Amino acid sequence: MPPRLFKRSLAAVGLLFVAAGCAPEAQAIAPEDLAAHLAEGKAGTGFNLVDLRSDVAYAGLHLPGAVSIPYERLSADRLLFLDGRPVIFYDDGEPDVARLSRALGERLPTNVVVLEGGMQAWLTARLPVERGTS
Repeated sequence: MPPRLFKRSLAAVGLLFVAAGCAPEAQAIAPEDLAAHLAEGKAGTGFNLVDLRSDVAYAGLHLPGAVSIPYERLSADRLLFLDGRPVIFYDDGEPDVARLSRALGERLPTNVVVLEGGMQAWLTARLPVERGTS
């Protein structure tokens, strides 16, 4: 896998690749950096946060402000990318970028970000979670 770029500012994610004139494979954000953005109340306003796991896994435990869109339903939810905000995806572990690419049409949009280490890294860092569906 090629090296990933780590950015603290979610706004910089799309700008970096627009300026370079290319589409990224996927940006990555560390759990602690995402937690800081969540603490500022940015999920749903500054970025979209998407849980790629099953609906059952999501109902059991998920990141604050996340919506559940399992891989199988992802291609039907392309509207997430129209507002230009970064979309942060997570799975149990590192999100499968190849699977994301297939679901989204081979080339990832420039605003795709993955949570480094996924839910496991989030839990290991003892960051806040929510239970149930909202």
